[in-house]
Amino acid sequence: MDGSTPVEQPVTGFIVIHVEAAPQGIVRFTLDPEGPARSWRSELLAHDDAVIGAATSPEQTADLLVRGSIECIRRDLPSLQVGGVMMWPEPGPHNNAMIVASGEATFLRTEWERLAHADGGAAGR
Repeated sequence: MDGSTPVEQPVTGFIVIHVEAAPQGIVRFTLDPEGPARSWRSELLAHDDAVIGAATSPEQTADLLVRGSIECIRRDLPSLQVGGVMMWPEPGPHNNAMIVASGEATFLRTEWERLAHADGGAAGR
């Protein structure tokens, strides 16, 4: 052995994102949608009302919110790479609309484990 530290290889998994733009602006996500101890993370979502207001269709608005959410998630998971996602509307938990997006994601498992268990694994369960 040459004494070098092994470089962690990214894993390919699946991301599920819930974006609730109003009334509070919350993004909730997991990289372990089928896991037995699934962990969801939630964050407040800040968006530029001028940008969102300039969207010309509900689909464009959804796309902007989901892409912005992925960028927010990358602050805590810098290795995250998300391919194309499927998006659809669902009723939200506060009698509002919610966008659900899911798709293939590549990330470092250690980043996700650190984030998923940062507060004892209780966030968003």
